[in-house]
Amino acid sequence: MDQLFLVTITQNPRLHTTSLQISQEVALELGLSEGDPVSIFAGRLGYHQTISIVNKTGRVVEINPAVLRSLYLSGSRQYGIINIDNILHLGPVVGIMAEVGHDIKRPFNGQSNFLKELIRASRTLGEICYGFSPDSINFHNMTVAGYTFINGDWKRGIFPMPDVVYPREGGYSHRSLQVRNKLKAIGCKFINPPLIGKWQTHKILSQNLLLHQYIPDTRRVNNYHQIESMLAKYGAVYLKPITGSQGRNIIKVARINNTNSYKYYYQVRYQPREGTANSLKSLQLSLNKLMGRQSYIVQRRLNLLRVGGNIADVRVLVQKDDTGQYSVTGKACRIGRKGSITSNISGGGSGQRLSGILDRYFADPQTRDRIAGDINYLAIEAAKELEANISSIGELGIDIGIESSGKIWFIEANLKPARQVFILTGEKATRRMSIVKPLLYARYLADFSREG
Repeated sequence: MDQLFLVTITQNPRLHTTSLQISQEVALELGLSEGDPVSIFAGRLGYHQTISIVNKTGRVVEINPAVLRSLYLSGSRQYGIINIDNILHLGPVVGIMAEVGHDIKRPFNGQSNFLKELIRASRTLGEICYGFSPDSINFHNMTVAGYTFINGDWKRGIFPMPDVVYPREGGYSHRSLQVRNKLKAIGCKFINPPLIGKWQTHKILSQNLLLHQYIPDTRRVNNYHQIESMLAKYGAVYLKPITGSQGRNIIKVARINNTNSYKYYYQVRYQPREGTANSLKSLQLSLNKLMGRQSYIVQRRLNLLRVGGNIADVRVLVQKDDTGQYSVTGKACRIGRKGSITSNISGGGSGQRLSGILDRYFADPQTRDRIAGDINYLAIEAAKELEANISSIGELGIDIGIESSGKIWFIEANLKPARQVFILTGEKATRRMSIVKPLLYARYLADFSREG
């Protein structure tokens, strides 16, 4: 029976290492009989067992402690279990791949609290979840050295190789891609693909006839005359690193009153800075220092809503769950700090509920409903189109701008979306669901999704 159930696994030292003792309820649910030969697996670690059915109430499984240790599992907790052709799979095993620091109290640096929430939520779902570094995998033993959070503390340990990897590492180095490919080669599934660059995103979405109207004019910067032509057309532009995130290294350039002089705005450690150039050549020299060797796109300025004079956009969190289908988990307005050219929360921005912003700027209820519906449509369809052209995507943070006319624009897609905005807006249920959905999607990827 290939349905997922939650069972309580306990240690029984009196059992032989080849005997798996299960209650009558578990036997019925898993379609097992006395004496059936089975294998029990956690990730890619397995052990042959023979079924023994006992007259106990509840969904109880008893196992010899040595077998539990060989699977790198602990007893006296709930696990998901599924039976496929008398192979019992526990979990699934979900590994969160992230950079590991040196502080045992915050082993995953700024993501430590996020991983803590994921691990806590995973236990209620019966999953085996831990955080790990790409450099901590033992492919020979099919184990991973990582961290879990239990009884209020981070604990180091050895864990089974994951069925599903939730990639949360910051960059995608050659080493990281090598590890990803090795994990995929042994059958590990990934919730998200590697980084999608801004130029690749633009090319994919702008070729979709239904989405084209939402995509702002964007060019890849090959020479400074492209910037000049965009400035002549739109008056102001944004320069964005193709592989940047969190608003880093973004530059705004504006032409001054149809002259050949320019003002440019940028940020240093999220502090606003600005400069003036009196010619295209002078602008080129100034921008060259700021852009360095990074590849950039140039994008037209959008006349978006401002809240209290500060730049604002909408962060839409699109995620899959155990159905494998996209839905909007939540959406909220991000408002940049005073003087900032971006709305990023990491740069000191704030958050407000979208409904309140729409109420403030659009008096007509039908207009508000239409904008909210358009935002959902654009976010879902953009996710589907990117997935169709790249590979399976489990979640995306999609940033959308709103003009005073009510027109919306696609700004950016992020494969490692933060959820902090939902804390700032007080949307606790949305925040909780944003944590649970990747874990549910892991069930789907690992073929654990049919719950009994």
